[in-house]
Amino acid sequence: MNPSLNPLGLMSSIGSAVCWGTFFVPVRKVNVVNIWQLQGSTGIGVLLFAIPIGFFWGFGIVPSGLLSGVIWTVGNILALYSVKLIGLSRTSPFLAGFSILVSFLWGILFFEEKFSYMILAIGAIGLLLAGLPFVTSATKTSAVQRKGYFIAAASGIIGGSYVIPMQATHTLQSGFFSSSLSIFAIGIPLLFLSRRWIKKEIIAGIVSGSLFNTGSLFVLIAIASIGITVAYPISQTATLFAVSWGVLYFKEITNKRNILRVAAGSVMILSGAILLSIA
Repeated sequence: MNPSLNPLGLMSSIGSAVCWGTFFVPVRKVNVVNIWQLQGSTGIGVLLFAIPIGFFWGFGIVPSGLLSGVIWTVGNILALYSVKLIGLSRTSPFLAGFSILVSFLWGILFFEEKFSYMILAIGAIGLLLAGLPFVTSATKTSAVQRKGYFIAAASGIIGGSYVIPMQATHTLQSGFFSSSLSIFAIGIPLLFLSRRWIKKEIIAGIVSGSLFNTGSLFVLIAIASIGITVAYPISQTATLFAVSWGVLYFKEITNKRNILRVAAGSVMILSGAILLSIA
C-alpha cells in the first residue's frame, strides 16, 4: 500500500489529526466539571455539524452508523474521565497509541489490507507504541494517575474501533449522519441527568462536538482513499497537537525534564506514523 499515490487521503488524515488534536481543548478549558453535561453538549455539536454534510452524504438511518455512534460515545466518556484525572497532555498519547494498535489490527486481520513493506509497517507501529512509556514516566505516577492511564487505554481500544461497523458494511459516507444522530440521541438524556445548565460548559461541549465531527469527516474520506491501516494511525498524530495544548497552554507539565520526555514520546509517535504512511 502506497498512500503517496493518493494525496487526498493523506491530507484528509492530517486534517483529522488537527481537528482531533484540538477536540478536547474547549472542554479542558472549562475543567471538565461534569462529564455527562459535556457529553450531552458534545452530541449537540456533533449533530449540528452533521446536518449540512447530510445534504451531500444523505440523511438515511443506517444501523452500522448508529452502532458506530454508540461505540464512539462510550470511548469519549472514558476519555473525558481520563482528561479529568490525568490531564490532556497525558491522556492523548495513551489514547492515541491504543487506538493506533487496534485500528491497525482491524485493518490487517479483518479487512486484509496489505502493505508493500510489512516489516516496515510493523516497525512503525512498534515505534508509535514505544513513545507511550516516555509520556507515562514524565511524572511520579500516583494511584489516581494509574487509574487515569488505564481508562485512557480503554478509551483508545474502544475509540479505535468506532468506524469498523461502517467500514465493514461499506457505509462510511452514508453512515455519517446516523452515527452523529446516535451520539446526539445518547447525549441529550445525559445532559438532562446532569442537571447542569452552565452556558460556558455547554458551549465548550458544542464546539468540541463540531471539532470531533470535522475530524470524523476527514478520517472517513481518508479511510475510503488509503485504508484504515494507514489513515487512522496518521490521524492519531493528533496527540502532538493535544500534547502541545496541554504543555504550552494549560501548563499541565512544567518541569523541563518531564516536558522533554513527553516531547520525545510524541515525536516517536509522529515518526512511526510517517513510516507507516510509506510502508
